Amino acid sequence: MSSSEQRPLRRRSETRRRLLAAAAELFDEQGTIRQSVETICTRAGYTRGAFYSNFGSVDDLYLALHHEQAAGVWERLLVALDTQLDSSTRDDSLDGGVERLLEALPPEREWYALRAVLLARASADTAFAQGMQLDQNPFVDELGLRFQVLAAAHGRVPIVDTALFAKAIVAAHTGAVGQAAVDSDASRTQLAAVAGVIRGLTAPAAAI
Repeated sequence: MSSSEQRPLRRRSETRRRLLAAAAELFDEQGTIRQSVETICTRAGYTRGAFYSNFGSVDDLYLALHHEQAAGVWERLLVALDTQLDSSTRDDSLDGGVERLLEALPPEREWYALRAVLLARASADTAFAQGMQLDQNPFVDELGLRFQVLAAAHGRVPIVDTALFAKAIVAAHTGAVGQAAVDSDASRTQLAAVAGVIRGLTAPAAAI
């Protein structure tokens, strides 16, 4: 690809990045995804034409922002899991291992808050919900396999398939984080939720 061909691609990538950043700022300020295209464009410094060359609607923009933020969270979780799967850095107890995992994840309050709003929208709009389907998330099976290995390292075996195992753990964690603003002991709640789901959906290896 020539440099003249690369320049429009770089410009479009930069436009997309700034529109996503503007949406993230507006959501952080207002706690809603109900901004107009004009409001987002004004914040990003672009025209409506620039917006519609990247996104079909404000909904599409916020779904893209959610997926971008989620990918960062999943990647950090995979790295934290790899640390716990390494025998030289693994904690001796399951609770200790889960606690290390949670400590390795940054708070990402904005992502959890945005996810809560998007899930509320998805519950009332099946077409919108399709864009958030966990079954379409390429990280789910990978997370499930790693959690399966983590459980095995502590003498436990999942009693459900790996994808369901991962989705249940993610649901426990995001649910606990979602109430952190009104929970004075949020870190303990998150630990209890995640470790509890892992224990509840596994059995001692000797019993299988």
